[in-house]
Amino acid sequence: MSIRKPGSIAAVAPLEDCDRTLQHGRRLSLAVAGDEDLIEIRGRGGAVELRIRLTPDGPVLQLESVCLSLKAAQAVELECASFKVHAKEALELCSEGSLRIHAKEDLELDAAGDVRVTGTLIHLN
Repeated sequence: MSIRKPGSIAAVAPLEDCDRTLQHGRRLSLAVAGDEDLIEIRGRGGAVELRIRLTPDGPVLQLESVCLSLKAAQAVELECASFKVHAKEALELCSEGSLRIHAKEDLELDAAGDVRVTGTLIHLN
C-alpha cells in the first residue's frame, strides 16, 4: 500500500491502444501517436467522424458530419486568433434583432455579382 502526500501526482500507466465497436457499426479508438493521445470515432466506412487530439499545447477537436447544429438558450461565443467560414453553396447571416459588423482595420466586401443595400435610411461616412 502506498501513501501519497497531498498535492503529489500519482504515476499514470501508459495508455494502451484500445479499439471498441459501438452501435450502428461505429468504432471508438484510443491511441498514442507521438506526444499526442488520440480519441477517435470512425463511421462504418472508416472515415473519421470525431477526433480529439490531446496535444502538449491543449486539445484539438475535429468533427466531420452530415450536419452540425448548435442551439443555446442564451449565447454562443467564440474567441480565437482567426475565424474562417467557407461555404460551397451559400452563406446567410440572420438576426431577429440588430446585426453589427465591426473591424478595427479595413473591411472589404467583394462580389462577382450585384451588391444590394436596403434600409429605411442608409448612412455612408
